[in-house]
Amino acid sequence: MNRRRRYAVTAISLTAVVAAAVATDLVMEHEVRGRVAETAACRLGATKGVRVDLDDTLAGLRALTGTVGAVHVSAEGVRREGTEMDVDAHLRDVSTGGATSGGTATATVAYDALDRSAGVRGGAGADGLRTGTDGTRLTLTGSAGATGLPVTVATTLSTTSHSLTITPVSVLVLGREVPVSRLSALPGAGGLAARLEPRAIRIRELPRGTALVGAHAESAGLVLDFTVAPAGARQAARTAGAASACASGKGRAEG
Repeated sequence: MNRRRRYAVTAISLTAVVAAAVATDLVMEHEVRGRVAETAACRLGATKGVRVDLDDTLAGLRALTGTVGAVHVSAEGVRREGTEMDVDAHLRDVSTGGATSGGTATATVAYDALDRSAGVRGGAGADGLRTGTDGTRLTLTGSAGATGLPVTVATTLSTTSHSLTITPVSVLVLGREVPVSRLSALPGAGGLAARLEPRAIRIRELPRGTALVGAHAESAGLVLDFTVAPAGARQAARTAGAASACASGKGRAEG
């Protein structure tokens, strides 16, 4: 066998090894993604589908060592307390046993869903005022009581680890922006002023180790920002048990 032919055979052999490794990775990655998607769909109660991406190179092969790496999970149609939302989570250093070094997540609630929310009814979104955005802030639009004049109310958002507060700060009416604190002094505006009290919304049913850290308005809806705390092997075992019960049809886990 001449030198050129030996080089060709070596190259073909290396290509075959690499192709086999990549194929194995794709098979493993498909299996890991499927397991994560199944668990997420069950535990989140997603009604419109779950997508899972393994962000690290050769994540499938890494799974053989017990480590998956970075995982991105997005779920549509997640329902919490009667409100539908889309969830997007990025987790770091995920192991095949479910442990993670933490991550971040967002939950986006469309404005029409926010208006129907039990937590918002009676405050923001009530009495004909509909939620939306001016491109920067969460806004409420509707009419000014008995006058019927169209108004836009600008709000600020503040959070604790388990609550969101929507505070009306100013009202735009007839091209004039008036602070809510001065609204009651205007003729015929007392009723509107009484409706624009701050509204605190309790965020319940958060997964263990998850905390609300912020909120902002986007074109798609109100976006809630969360941090996800690291989870060790012991907590991962409890999560796996809950996920197994969920997958077996014994009920959706909320932990």
